[in-house]
Amino acid sequence: MNTSAERVIEVNNASPQESTNGAYGLAEGASNTISTKSARAPSTQSNVVLRVATLQDLASLQHIEQTCFTTDRLSKSRFKFYIDAQHAELIVAEREPSSENAKHDKNKQGVNSIVGYGLLLLRRGTQLTRLYSIAVLPEARGLGVAEKLINSLGERALLRGKRFMRLEVAVGNAGAIALYKKLGFSQFGMYTDYYDDHTDALRMQKVLVPSKSVKPEIYPWYQQTTDFTCGPSALMMAMCALNNRYEMTQEKELSLWRTATTIFMMSGHGGCHPVGLALAAVNEGYAAKVVINRDVPLFVDGVRDANKKEIVENVEQQFMAEARKKGISVEISDWRVDVIDQTLKAGGAVLCLISTYAFDKKKVPHWVAITSCDSHCYYLHDPDASEGQPVEYQHIPVAREDFLRLASYGTRKVRTLVLLKKKK
Repeated sequence: MNTSAERVIEVNNASPQESTNGAYGLAEGASNTISTKSARAPSTQSNVVLRVATLQDLASLQHIEQTCFTTDRLSKSRFKFYIDAQHAELIVAEREPSSENAKHDKNKQGVNSIVGYGLLLLRRGTQLTRLYSIAVLPEARGLGVAEKLINSLGERALLRGKRFMRLEVAVGNAGAIALYKKLGFSQFGMYTDYYDDHTDALRMQKVLVPSKSVKPEIYPWYQQTTDFTCGPSALMMAMCALNNRYEMTQEKELSLWRTATTIFMMSGHGGCHPVGLALAAVNEGYAAKVVINRDVPLFVDGVRDANKKEIVENVEQQFMAEARKKGISVEISDWRVDVIDQTLKAGGAVLCLISTYAFDKKKVPHWVAITSCDSHCYYLHDPDASEGQPVEYQHIPVAREDFLRLASYGTRKVRTLVLLKKKK
């Protein structure tokens, strides 16, 4: 059964078969195969600006809803709820009349010029968002309003630490599918017998990437060349951020891994210990500090073989002894995110061990470099771009309220950082 969660598929009618009538609202500029009599752009060109919806927009939102939908309409109370909801982003498109129209309308103060809206829902504790509803009045089609709304919602999602936007669309809705593909969405699944008329729905997703207008500062990125060298790869990025003359190479990657590895892990080659990474950084001429919320040993829980577990414990003891000799501080404390804030503000670099569960549903320890932070998010460089384009793994936003959950690994909820700075 088609519910309100699938409204974005047919923004103007409940049935996918009606997507080519005059009420269709997502096809502007997306496909020449859709022809409608009422979807002509206004003869007098106007500028369309976007802003966050307010309670004063409720009447306009209701007008759009009544015009664009025949069933399953959002009520006034639901719009009011989403305007205030922390897990929602509701924006409106407002058409600014041309100077010529302004002369004619100078006595029409307060005339509402809202011509469309977009509603995005954010799933707490994940990187996911859902394009819940989007609608554009017939007289505003042809101005690219839907495209602007979707792009703006994507930017707002990134600022909230969300990396993926998903939606569903009826298989026969060629215009909407063309628009979504144009905007970077790709199919990742299908729901069969999804709508009231038994039509199937495509499931589409887009990986959100900051636009040039919000391009973050340049921070070096390196792609790990093996399955087990995320630690040294993240370390090289951090060291290169502190000294842009530092060369990131596979030779260095493997050399750093040999210094920092625990030898064994859950399976295969061992990953890297935070104290091992700190030792590798000091060997490269940097100052390093380790912060851990649990006492060592850290990673023996995932090692089932008794002999291998003993070796991992031995390696950790050696790391701790060598760290003491070299004056590396290893602080055991229930650290909070202000440690990251202070280090970055002071010009340092931060490595963090995360659990990959939020990204790929696999509970695997993984090292990343924290490139920056703001009042909303922490931004990560992930060295493992094996399943996508490199740009998708750079400056990944993670909402502040979600960060400690992401940075907790294993049943013991191990949280650890490696803090770097240039030697004086």
